[in-house]
Amino acid sequence: MPSVSIVVPVYNEVPGHQTDSFSPRIEALLELLRSGDEIVLVDGGSSDSSWPALLALAQHPQITAIQSTKGRARQMNAGAAQAKGDVLLFLHADTVLGLAAWNALLAQASSRAWGRFDVQIEGQSRWLPVVAWFMNQRSRLGKICTGDQAMFVGRNLFQRVGGFPEQPLMEDIELCKRLKRAAPECFLAIRSRVVTSGRRWDTYGAWATIVLMWRFRFQYWRGVPPADLARLYADTRGKLPVIVAVFAKYPQAGRVKTRLEPLLGAQQCAAFARYLLLSTLDKLQGVNVALWTDGGTDEEWAALLNGRPVARHIQPPGHLGWRMQTAVETHLKHSELVVLLGPDAVQFTFADLGKLELAAKQHNIAFVPAHDGGYVALACARCLPAVFSESIDWGTPRVAEQTRMILSQQHQQAHWLLPQIDIDEPEDLKRAIATGCVPADWTERYKNEQP
Repeated sequence: MPSVSIVVPVYNEVPGHQTDSFSPRIEALLELLRSGDEIVLVDGGSSDSSWPALLALAQHPQITAIQSTKGRARQMNAGAAQAKGDVLLFLHADTVLGLAAWNALLAQASSRAWGRFDVQIEGQSRWLPVVAWFMNQRSRLGKICTGDQAMFVGRNLFQRVGGFPEQPLMEDIELCKRLKRAAPECFLAIRSRVVTSGRRWDTYGAWATIVLMWRFRFQYWRGVPPADLARLYADTRGKLPVIVAVFAKYPQAGRVKTRLEPLLGAQQCAAFARYLLLSTLDKLQGVNVALWTDGGTDEEWAALLNGRPVARHIQPPGHLGWRMQTAVETHLKHSELVVLLGPDAVQFTFADLGKLELAAKQHNIAFVPAHDGGYVALACARCLPAVFSESIDWGTPRVAEQTRMILSQQHQQAHWLLPQIDIDEPEDLKRAIATGCVPADWTERYKNEQP
């Protein structure tokens, strides 16, 4: 068997040191390698702790960590250019390659072959085994693979067909089309399974996701540009699946994070608020985001956002509850679910977003509480005005307790996830840095974007 390079595209997979499930997966993968094999980790500009984690992993001589611009196709092409192996195996960050699948690859593949593994989808929906069976059968018959199936291809053949097309969607399908034209007889459908996350199916519904994928495949076959399909992605019933509404004040000294001033001073408090907002927006790339702003002119916000594709709304006058209720009512007209998020929710991850969405679909409303007695995120499938009441002592440690009481009085069930850090006091910031939720060098981030 020729040497193998496993290329793993990474983007915001490591929220913090204590919530790093990615590194153990790579360390387990490392145990499978022979002396001539390698792992190439390609970071796409993560705003969390992913890049430091990748650098730590790269201390091993068989692991290389590099950076590229964001985009799965770009990252995989960059990893392939760096790779030294005869066979390239492209493994998504949420897909696990076990010993049986690895041994099957070593037994069957060659430097001239290309193909994929059977896939098993882990998740809550009872339909996921059916979904996986159809994916595997369709792929075996049609020689079209998806990234979830851990595609592999000889390095020379990959270079001959031009690699992955650098497009935002359907890059795996387009590569398979190129490989079918170049070497149809070399296709391998390995029956040993890799295991991938079923979050997408759990969040949006198994059959709705299948219909959506086939709809997009049909449109792609008809010639609809991938960029247009990317903008339509996950629009299942004329509404967006979710909008994340981020509430933020303009980062002006003396007006933001004032309780941190004894530690940072007013100017650094403004710089920290700026870091929190920009890192939150970058963490949410690929999600429909609406920014609800307080203070600052249009010109100041345009300079601060620096071209980020975020719809901006101005917070209405009134107490915080009324402002949040306005955002929920506004977005539920065009979205099935609204998530309210503060920029200081530094522990909040894509995995948390998925759990929050799923819980809100089951209970209509779900929360991520904060350790200080408030909450860092709220998801609504319908508006419940009582939880935004003026009677709640907004900005105090009593917010979550009073919200629970109101929900009980309304006989309304809600789901509460585990509490997380938000940053209001100096001790909060010290804890966030100590746990890796905020990088110690946060003052150096976004320096090149200073207005």
